Amino acid sequence: MGYDILYYAVIFLVLLGLSAFFSGSETAFFSLSKSTLEQFRISLKKSEQRVALLMASPRQLLITIVVGNTIVNITTASLAAILTTRITLAMGFNHQIAILIDVIVVTLVILITSEILPKVIAVRNPKSFSGIAATPLLICFRLFQPLTAVLTRFTRFLQHSMGFSEERMLLSEEELKTLVEVGEEHGTLEKEEKEMIHSIFEFGETAVREIMIPRTDMVSVEVNTTLERLMAVVKDKLLSRIPVYEERIDNVIGILYVKDLLPLLSKKRHDKFDLKKLVRPPRFVPEQKMIDDLLREFQKERIHMALVVDEYGGISGLVTLEDVIEEIVGEIQDEYDKELPLYRIIDEYTFIVDGRMSLEEINDELNLNLPMEEGVETISGFILALLGALPQEKQRVRFNSYTFVME
Repeated sequence: MGYDILYYAVIFLVLLGLSAFFSGSETAFFSLSKSTLEQFRISLKKSEQRVALLMASPRQLLITIVVGNTIVNITTASLAAILTTRITLAMGFNHQIAILIDVIVVTLVILITSEILPKVIAVRNPKSFSGIAATPLLICFRLFQPLTAVLTRFTRFLQHSMGFSEERMLLSEEELKTLVEVGEEHGTLEKEEKEMIHSIFEFGETAVREIMIPRTDMVSVEVNTTLERLMAVVKDKLLSRIPVYEERIDNVIGILYVKDLLPLLSKKRHDKFDLKKLVRPPRFVPEQKMIDDLLREFQKERIHMALVVDEYGGISGLVTLEDVIEEIVGEIQDEYDKELPLYRIIDEYTFIVDGRMSLEEINDELNLNLPMEEGVETISGFILALLGALPQEKQRVRFNSYTFVME
């Protein structure tokens, strides 16, 4: 009797190990990312190549693991019932005690050692666990192949019968953003990388009017401007492209590429200078256009600047390729950019703020609580909305606990 119990106990422990192997393998293999599997596919390590090979058929692999685990668990439960019955009867207890021990104690042992513990280890170390499990699992994969082939067809039949799609579930935008946040918290992503990824998510939801250079800040020239005056503007503003208008700014007739002026500089006489002959056709885009569409147009047409028009056809600003790219990578400073701060802190309650600064930036940077309203994006627009007219110099405007002074 003693040897029988020892024999069954050894087999029971082996079965617990096999159950733990299958449970952990399921978690480890299906926790591997696509990038990791791609690395395994081209790896020189045989174990990693086997992992990639198994994951090339995920449905069959899952069925193999489930079949193996089911066979082992049924055998384990049956053996546990025999073992507990023999031990309890040998100790003089009745069958009811044996059943109670089998249901409570053995179930807890199987749950902890064969399910919870291996899954916890596997989810924390999926690469190493899957590498160790790959070879024996590949043997099971081939051994069970006739059975898994039948079960695969049967599950596909049931799936189609119930109207489920074959497509793999994709992560939603919010889930991806959460993964990015977790990546930054764990040090996988830098703060700048996180911000760039968030910018990409917002890229297709940003309209041209949100990033354009407003009409009031545009540098443009009239078509009758002399070459001397034009060169002075170029030297002062250090621009490579300048809109050219006729009579009024809403009538832009073209874009001057400053490089087109270079051949004229070698000529001694400039009295026959005709700016109209140098300009190139302008590109007009509506304020509501999304910048991802604009970027594709810039790429397709190989242009770097477009004039932005409002619903009435008037010029409301201009947008450049640099403005669009900056929405992803952040501010780009070249050798000609003069970086001036949009705000300056005088003391705890006093700030000097550029009128072009957005309300969102002001609230974030200065810890204010100005309301965000539809169609109002900058502090200038906010004050205009409050007054309903253009403010005068030194005029004071009060809103809740804030006082704005026009400088």
